[in-house]
Amino acid sequence: MNAYQEFQTSGNQWPQAVHLMLHEEDQRFPFSPEPKQGRAIPDYLEKQVVSFGAEHDAALNEVRRYFVLPADPASVLTFLSGHRTVRQLLLEAPAYLKASFGPDAVFNLRAPIDESGSQTLYAVAMWPGDLRDVRQALARFDDAWWISHSRQASGYLAFTYELV
Repeated sequence: MNAYQEFQTSGNQWPQAVHLMLHEEDQRFPFSPEPKQGRAIPDYLEKQVVSFGAEHDAALNEVRRYFVLPADPASVLTFLSGHRTVRQLLLEAPAYLKASFGPDAVFNLRAPIDESGSQTLYAVAMWPGDLRDVRQALARFDDAWWISHSRQASGYLAFTYELV
C-alpha cells in the first residue's frame, strides 16, 4: 500500500464550510432542546426525599420506644441518620434484648466521638444486679442474635452494660 497521494495539501485548501467551522471566531454552542419531561424528574425526586424523610422520622420514633436517648440526643440522632443499617438493627434487637436481659431492662443509647474522630453507637443495658448475671445475659443475647447480625453493623454498634 502506498501512503503517498498525488494531491496532498497542508489544509489551507479546505472547503469553505470546514474553514468557517474551524477558524471562525463566532463559534456558537450547539442547540440543546429542553427535555419534554422537564420538571417531572425533580418533582419525583422531591417526593422521594419527603417520603424517605418521613420514613426516617417514623423509624427514629420507633427507636425511641425501645431505647432511652441522652438529654442532648443530637449526637445519637445524627449518627442514626448517617447509619441506616444500624437503625434497622436497633429496631430488630429489642425482642432479643428483653428475652436475654428481662422485660424490665432499660437500654440507653450513646454515640461518643473518640480521640481519633470516629464514632460508635453504644446500646447500654442499665443493670441493677450483680456482674455475673449481666455477663450471662449479654452472653445469651450474643448467642441468640447479635453474633449472627453483628457483621451488618460494620463495627458501628456495640451492646454493653453498666452496673447501676
